[in-house]
Amino acid sequence: MKQFLPVILCLIVLVSCTQPRVTQSRNEKLYKKENNELNARFCVYHLNDSISMVYYDIYNEALIYKKTDTSNYFYSGCRLFFKSAFEPDFKPLYDSITVHIYDRQLNVGTKHLTGNFAIKAHHGNMYFGEITVTDVNKHAQYVYPQFIDKSSHVTRQNFLIRNANGSIHFDSYFSAGESISLETQTNPDMVFTVDYFYKDFKIAKPPFSAEPMEHFSYKPDSSFTISKSNDLLHLTLPDKGFYHIRTDAETKDGVTCFVYEPSYPKISNTYQMILATRYIMSKKEFDAAINAPDQKTAIDKFWLDIAGSNERAHELIRKYYGRVQESNKLFTSHREGWKTDRGMVYIVFGAPNMVIKRKNGEAWVYGESGNPNSLVFSFLKVLNPFTDNDYTLERSEIFKTPWYQAVDFWRQGRIYLDN
Repeated sequence: MKQFLPVILCLIVLVSCTQPRVTQSRNEKLYKKENNELNARFCVYHLNDSISMVYYDIYNEALIYKKTDTSNYFYSGCRLFFKSAFEPDFKPLYDSITVHIYDRQLNVGTKHLTGNFAIKAHHGNMYFGEITVTDVNKHAQYVYPQFIDKSSHVTRQNFLIRNANGSIHFDSYFSAGESISLETQTNPDMVFTVDYFYKDFKIAKPPFSAEPMEHFSYKPDSSFTISKSNDLLHLTLPDKGFYHIRTDAETKDGVTCFVYEPSYPKISNTYQMILATRYIMSKKEFDAAINAPDQKTAIDKFWLDIAGSNERAHELIRKYYGRVQESNKLFTSHREGWKTDRGMVYIVFGAPNMVIKRKNGEAWVYGESGNPNSLVFSFLKVLNPFTDNDYTLERSEIFKTPWYQAVDFWRQGRIYLDN
C-alpha cells in the first residue's frame, strides 16, 4: 500500500489545482438606504485602448461641513477610492486611485461636486470596479460597484452622453422630449443606426413561480440613422420606450437610452401606484382597483384597510413607494426597475443583509451569512445588448412560504425589514 501513497497524493494535488477558484465579494450595505443617501453618481467613458475616464457627481446635501481653521468658512471633505480587477474579490488589484475633494460651504443651497479621473483599462477586457466614497467629516462610507466593459469599441461605455445644457447625463433613464448629444472617441464612424423599441413589460413573477420567463427578442419597432456633426451625435428622444444606438448593422452592441415619464423614477399618478402595488394585492383586489371608476379612492381604501388608520396608511405608503422609487434608481434596465426580479424582492423584502457579488451574478442574503436558516436569493446576470444591469432570479418552490409571510406582513399594516 505504501508504494501507492505518492501517486494518491499527486492525484489529490492535481485535482485541487484544477478546481476553479470561486471568487466573490461581500457587502453588508450595498442596497441599504444608509448607502444610498449620498446620491453619488458615476459613469465610465473609454478614451482610447488603454485609458478610460470616470466621471462623478456628488450632491453636497448629505455631506458634513466643518471648520478646519480659524476662518469663518466651513469645508466638506470627500475621499474617493477606486479599484478594479479581473475578479469580483479584487484579488489581485489591477488598478487603484485615490481622489480627494474639498468644498467650501457657501449660501447657494444644493451644489453638485463634479469632476473626473483617469483609470487604466485595456481594450479587449472586462473589469470589476468599485468606488468607495468617504465623507471625512462624517466618518461615513458609501460603496458603488462599477462594471467596466472594454471588450470592444462598440459597447455602451464608448459613448459619453450629455444633456442639452452640456452637462453629463449620469442616469440610464431619460424623459420623453429630451435632447442629448453623444461623444465617442473610439468610433470614427460618421453614421449610426438607431433602433426604437416600445414594449409594456409585465411585472416580475413571484419568486416561486414555475411560469416560463418572458423573453425579449431583438426586433425594433422602427429604425433610423443619425450622423455626426462637429464630432458629436445629436438625438431627440420624443417618445416613451428605448432607443438603441449602434455603429453598424453587424452588431447589436451599442448605447441605449431608456425613456420614461418626466417624473421617473418617482411614481407620479394613481394608475402607476396601483400597478406597483400588485406584489402585495390579490388578483381580485388588483382587478377591482384598476377597473374602479375612481382609482384614487380605490387605492386609498386598500392602504387604509390594511393600515387601520390614516397615520399608519401614510407611513406604509411612504415606505412602500419609496422602495419602488429606489428600485427604479438601482435596477432600471430595458424595463422599469420595480418590474425587475431584483426590484420585486427589494420592494417586498427590503434591502438584503448581505450582497455577494460574483462573476455571473449576485446573491442576496436575508439573515446571517452562512446560516442555513437564512433566506438567499440568487440572481444571474443576463447578457443583454441594452444594459449590464439585467439580472434574473433563480426561482424555487422554497420561496413560497417566505414570500407569503412577507406579503402578509405588509397586509397586517407593518413594514417588512425597514432598512
